[in-house]
Amino acid sequence: MTSYSGYDRITRREFTRQLGQIGVGMSALALTGCAAHSGEHARRRKLGRTDLVLSPLGFGAQHTRDADLLRSALDQGVNLIETAFAYGFGKAGNSCQCIGKAIAGKRDSVCLAVAYQAEPKPTSKIWVAKQFEQTLQDLGTDHIDIFLWHHPGGGSINKSELTLKESQALVADGERVELMLKWKQEGKFRWCGITTHSEQPEWLQFVAESKLYDVAVVGFNYQSPGAIVNAMEEAAHKGVGLICMKTQSPGYSDGEHKIGGAPDHRKALNWVITRPYVTAAIPGMTERDQLALNVQTLASMA
Repeated sequence: MTSYSGYDRITRREFTRQLGQIGVGMSALALTGCAAHSGEHARRRKLGRTDLVLSPLGFGAQHTRDADLLRSALDQGVNLIETAFAYGFGKAGNSCQCIGKAIAGKRDSVCLAVAYQAEPKPTSKIWVAKQFEQTLQDLGTDHIDIFLWHHPGGGSINKSELTLKESQALVADGERVELMLKWKQEGKFRWCGITTHSEQPEWLQFVAESKLYDVAVVGFNYQSPGAIVNAMEEAAHKGVGLICMKTQSPGYSDGEHKIGGAPDHRKALNWVITRPYVTAAIPGMTERDQLALNVQTLASMA
């Protein structure tokens, strides 16, 4: 894969904006930060119809506050980090601040996927515009790679008062979506998606049929019901890039989840990342032993 690091002289954000303006086809390109490095081509995978090329092992950073651990993951070939505004709500020591420390000097070798809450109204202190500005500040960057809506509406898992139809309407059009598209046009990110914890088949269908979204982050593991598998296969067939969370959580199904306790974490992770419709997994890691186990699992697949 060709490296386009030369374009960093005008910054990746400006490069993206200019390409969008002149209508250059991006399918054959990959930003330096998400391109396969020498010797890693066999492991890295293209994310659906996007041009992002990711390591099968990513890093779910919800509970991580150890910048050295994140940096160690990057040094071992991980090039995807996923987080959310809600993982700290902009308070001191939040997930994005930790990631910002870890990627300092390494921004162009990392794909950042960040999730934002769609429910707050424009008058809220955490309206999406304020969320977005805060995460960029905490990350120490002027752009991310994937903008995600964080399980819009909350869903049954959070006993939301919104129906599924109402939740999907939040991110189908309106002021939130207009802001998202404005930021995309400005080069502040290039791809959009949804994270989903419940009603997953319905959300996957929504993404697959949408002209707005290209990525879905799905709770998925060896005990996920067949309906989710079928929906993921159909979404992937339509070009949706699939990233999986809760990969080593047994008993995860619509409406509930349990963290940890898998009988064999290596087999659980291996099972997910060997599904042909999955691009990457983002297990949460807070300890070096967890990182070592997951990196070893990936190495055993080579």
